[in-house]
Amino acid sequence: MPIHKHDLDEDGEAVWRYQEGQSLPGGALAVDRLGVGTRCETWLAWSTDLWCPVIVKLARPHQVTNQRAIRSLRREVTALTGATHPALPRLIADGTADATPHLLMEYVDGPALDEELERVGPIPVTDAALLGVQILAAVADLHRRGLVHLDLKPANIVLRDGRPVVVDFGSTRRIGTPQPTGHPVGTAGYAAPEQEECRPISPTMDCYGVGSILYEALIDDINGFPTLPLELSPIVIGLLATEPEHRLTVPQAMLALARKISADRRPWPKWADRHLPTHKPRPARRGGLMTSPDPQESLEREPMRG
Repeated sequence: MPIHKHDLDEDGEAVWRYQEGQSLPGGALAVDRLGVGTRCETWLAWSTDLWCPVIVKLARPHQVTNQRAIRSLRREVTALTGATHPALPRLIADGTADATPHLLMEYVDGPALDEELERVGPIPVTDAALLGVQILAAVADLHRRGLVHLDLKPANIVLRDGRPVVVDFGSTRRIGTPQPTGHPVGTAGYAAPEQEECRPISPTMDCYGVGSILYEALIDDINGFPTLPLELSPIVIGLLATEPEHRLTVPQAMLALARKISADRRPWPKWADRHLPTHKPRPARRGGLMTSPDPQESLEREPMRG
């Protein structure tokens, strides 16, 4: 690979040097580098075939033969192949077998949720409930296909016209996959306790991630004490239950959050309410939380994350 195609990042490691309009792997034309990770970097590009902007994610110059980088890209391909929910981006092309492993996916235009929260602060209850329902619906699409995202956090939620789209599937694993001892998947502070303990991959780990997102979106510092709105605090606490067997499931959380969205804000027909997923209450276990279709009525309070 010609050395003139490389620059060095602040850590002295190689990143791709593409000028605007130059062809990236896969044939799209470079617009701007959006981000650099440990093994891969992400570019905004223009597809002359589709005549629209796209995202190109490719292995960094010194990672093109690194199997971990290639596996990360292939996990994204697996997660997006067959995705049907509008809160998941579309896969355009799989170039993970090429000399420079890469993939092309739909460009989602909008700010990341963490940027928006930094700008506006805590969001209203109805907005947070709607945000949670939409993220959980996308997560349910992954779970139906036997996959768990494992890195749900505000930085991985992009707001397209105000609606959340889940991104960054490099940590995605299949349900039941073992984690290597001492090397948990995900981001510390957002990963579920059992995830950080390197237990086998479970959908409950994503439920905790959604709880972390809602906590960050809602938390308000009142007189030095982090406070959640009473309307949603039992649901958020239920998603953040320490033990996975006491944690709200995706259907339970969706139903509970949907009930907190005023009728004029629900982006679905009124008659669709009766088709919301429902689950019968589970009996409480000693030392844990009781989970039911309406956590407002049945969840005991746990200490909030601080």
